[in-house]
Amino acid sequence: MTPPLGGSGTLVIAIAFGLAAGALVGIQPSVNGHLGRHVVHPLQASLISFASGTAILMVMSVAGGIFPPRFTMSPFSMPWWVWAGGAMGVFMVTSSLILVPRIGSLPWFAAIMTGQVVAAVLLDHYGWLGNDRAVASPVRLAGAGLLIAGLGLIVYAKHSEHLSPSVSIETAADTTHANSADSDPKS
Repeated sequence: MTPPLGGSGTLVIAIAFGLAAGALVGIQPSVNGHLGRHVVHPLQASLISFASGTAILMVMSVAGGIFPPRFTMSPFSMPWWVWAGGAMGVFMVTSSLILVPRIGSLPWFAAIMTGQVVAAVLLDHYGWLGNDRAVASPVRLAGAGLLIAGLGLIVYAKHSEHLSPSVSIETAADTTHANSADSDPKS
């Protein structure tokens, strides 16, 4: 087990890094989606995304003297699910690449964050997948509930956009100007 980080300064740094990582994760589907519009199939964009990440990790590992990977125990004695992380990444990147251009970033990431938090509450509560147990207290459940409610509001807002298209300020101003010109007797 990894020891917990100590001190409030470390917590602040960890939160800052988490916010930065979250922002990058929020930007990534738009970047990949743009790439996906310029290749023949979305899986090609996903492959390019993973290839560039793999290349960067390879360079960092070789430069850091930690290549090739070495195990502290036999790979055959590890649980089967330790090999599933890459497949999960493929699902995440490819599904976001396909869906974000269709539904937008906000609904997608509201769903992603909510799914992450619900999974984390369950993983912590039951100590699954090697996590230390942390009971799903009422406060934790309330936080997860607020995320679920927030997801519902975002989905409702997205649905409402399709039912009543919003008029931009510029479009409304142009329409008002055109209507006043039509009613002007001097025209």
